[in-house]
Amino acid sequence: MRGIVLIAPHFFTEEMGLAEIRRARKSFDSGALRERLKPYHADVDAAFRSWNEPWLHSDFQKWDITEALGYIRVPILIVQGENDQYGTLKQIEAARQECFCPVEAVVLPGIRHIPYREAPELTVDAVAAFINRLLRDHHEAELPAKSGAKTGTKSGIVVS
Repeated sequence: MRGIVLIAPHFFTEEMGLAEIRRARKSFDSGALRERLKPYHADVDAAFRSWNEPWLHSDFQKWDITEALGYIRVPILIVQGENDQYGTLKQIEAARQECFCPVEAVVLPGIRHIPYREAPELTVDAVAAFINRLLRDHHEAELPAKSGAKTGTKSGIVVS
């Protein structure tokens, strides 16, 4: 493993995020959010409840895994929306404080919690640049083509 890409990660709970999750439950129960989620989940009720209920459990308010960040030894890229409704930029700061490895962050202006859906090109570009940098650093950016395989680049990533 050369690096880790984290998209809108949470390392601890934040009251503003929990408040938004409570609002999401109300929207789901009224049917509005349920309808919007249907295209993405075969069992929308199970998908929503398996996310929402643990986060709103009273014990979960104390959830905090920042200490575990100190065990990561490869570079990290964090991609987060500037207007993420579930977590603030304190999540990025926690990673920078706790990690002994390099932590890069791309904060996408005007974007909320789902950067890969809200800004797919910006997200792919950030991830591809990070991966290509890691590959170059390890002299793996230009792997030899296998016999008969087509090679080329797409979004700056070597495809073989």
